[in-house]
Amino acid sequence: MSGERPWTEVVLKALESLGADRRAVPIAELYEAVRRIAPSRCDDSYLYEVEVRGKRYSEPRWRRNVRDALVKLERRGIVIRERKGLWRLTPPQT
Repeated sequence: MSGERPWTEVVLKALESLGADRRAVPIAELYEAVRRIAPSRCDDSYLYEVEVRGKRYSEPRWRRNVRDALVKLERRGIVIRERKGLWRLTPPQT
Protein backbone atom coordinates (compact mmCIF):
# COMPACT_ATOMS: atom_id res chain seq x y z
CA MET A 1 0.00 0.00 0.00
CA SER A 2 2.96 2.37 0.25
CA GLY A 3 2.94 5.08 -2.39
CA GLU A 4 -0.83 4.93 -2.76
CA ARG A 5 -3.04 7.91 -1.97
CA PRO A 6 -5.05 7.65 1.24
CA TRP A 7 -8.67 6.56 0.85
CA THR A 8 -9.81 10.01 1.99
CA GLU A 9 -8.08 11.60 -1.02
CA VAL A 10 -9.57 9.05 -3.44
CA VAL A 11 -13.07 9.56 -2.03
CA LEU A 12 -12.74 13.35 -2.07
CA LYS A 13 -11.62 13.29 -5.71
CA ALA A 14 -14.56 11.01 -6.57
CA LEU A 15 -17.04 13.32 -4.84
CA GLU A 16 -15.61 16.34 -6.65
CA SER A 17 -15.86 14.54 -10.00
CA LEU A 18 -19.53 13.76 -9.31
CA GLY A 19 -20.43 17.36 -8.50
CA ALA A 20 -21.10 16.70 -4.82
CA ASP A 21 -20.74 20.42 -4.15
CA ARG A 22 -24.06 20.92 -6.00
CA ARG A 23 -26.01 17.77 -5.11
CA ALA A 24 -26.09 14.83 -2.75
CA VAL A 25 -24.39 11.75 -4.24
CA PRO A 26 -25.78 8.24 -3.61
CA ILE A 27 -23.24 5.80 -2.18
CA ALA A 28 -23.66 3.44 -5.17
CA GLU A 29 -22.68 6.24 -7.54
CA LEU A 30 -19.71 7.08 -5.33
CA TYR A 31 -18.55 3.44 -5.43
CA GLU A 32 -18.61 3.55 -9.25
CA ALA A 33 -16.57 6.76 -9.30
CA VAL A 34 -14.01 5.35 -6.86
CA ARG A 35 -13.68 2.23 -9.03
CA ARG A 36 -12.99 4.46 -12.08
CA ILE A 37 -10.44 6.61 -10.22
CA ALA A 38 -8.59 3.82 -8.37
CA PRO A 39 -9.39 0.49 -10.08
CA SER A 40 -6.33 -1.27 -8.68
CA ARG A 41 -7.59 -0.67 -5.14
CA CYS A 42 -11.08 -2.06 -5.80
CA ASP A 43 -10.50 -5.79 -5.51
CA ASP A 44 -13.87 -7.51 -5.08
CA SER A 45 -12.25 -10.77 -3.99
CA TYR A 46 -10.92 -9.34 -0.71
CA LEU A 47 -14.02 -9.48 1.52
CA TYR A 48 -14.99 -7.77 4.75
CA GLU A 49 -17.24 -9.99 6.86
CA VAL A 50 -19.41 -8.96 9.78
CA GLU A 51 -22.17 -10.48 11.86
CA VAL A 52 -25.20 -8.32 12.69
CA ARG A 53 -27.94 -9.66 14.93
CA GLY A 54 -26.85 -13.22 14.25
CA LYS A 55 -26.76 -12.83 10.46
CA ARG A 56 -23.47 -12.84 8.54
CA TYR A 57 -22.80 -10.29 5.80
CA SER A 58 -19.86 -9.85 3.48
CA GLU A 59 -18.88 -7.21 0.96
CA PRO A 60 -15.70 -6.14 -0.84
CA ARG A 61 -13.28 -4.59 1.67
CA TRP A 62 -12.70 -1.52 -0.50
CA ARG A 63 -16.34 -0.48 -0.06
CA ARG A 64 -15.85 -0.54 3.72
CA ASN A 65 -12.74 1.61 3.21
CA VAL A 66 -14.79 4.13 1.19
CA ARG A 67 -17.36 4.43 3.99
CA ASP A 68 -14.60 4.72 6.62
CA ALA A 69 -13.07 7.55 4.56
CA LEU A 70 -16.45 9.30 4.40
CA VAL A 71 -16.70 9.21 8.20
CA LYS A 72 -13.20 10.69 8.51
CA LEU A 73 -14.08 13.45 6.03
CA GLU A 74 -17.33 14.10 7.91
CA ARG A 75 -15.46 14.47 11.21
CA ARG A 76 -13.17 17.03 9.54
CA GLY A 77 -16.20 18.97 8.28
CA ILE A 78 -15.41 18.31 4.61
CA VAL A 79 -18.53 16.25 3.78
CA ILE A 80 -22.09 16.03 5.08
CA ARG A 81 -24.29 12.95 5.20
CA GLU A 82 -27.67 14.32 4.15
CA ARG A 83 -29.39 11.05 4.98
CA LYS A 84 -28.51 7.38 4.84
CA GLY A 85 -26.51 6.68 1.69
CA LEU A 86 -26.41 10.31 0.42
CA TRP A 87 -23.26 12.42 0.72
CA ARG A 88 -22.28 15.91 -0.38
CA LEU A 89 -19.34 18.26 0.03
CA THR A 90 -19.67 20.91 2.73
CA PRO A 91 -20.25 24.37 1.24
CA PRO A 92 -17.13 26.58 1.46
CA GLN A 93 -17.05 29.07 4.33
CA THR A 94 -17.16 32.69 3.18
